[in-house]
Amino acid sequence: MFGRKKPTLKQLGDQALLDLVYQVKDKWQMAQKTQDNVRGLDDQLEMESKIQQAKFEFLFRQARQRKVAGEAVSKEAATRNTFR
Repeated sequence: MFGRKKPTLKQLGDQALLDLVYQVKDKWQMAQKTQDNVRGLDDQLEMESKIQQAKFEFLFRQARQRKVAGEAVSKEAATRNTFR
């Protein structure tokens, strides 16, 4: 109560961005699994996977620009080696 700092708008925004990154990554992985499990590759399934991948990559770049530290962002940065 006393002496406790309130979270700033940037901290709240960063946390919301990080939550969104996690959600989109889960959706992308689910779309990939669905695409792998379906025998006849449907164009709609392929497009859904690509859309989710594009969303994740956009949010990933935004998180990197804002220097948001998170498990998903850190792991993806390590696999991509995009520190520049």
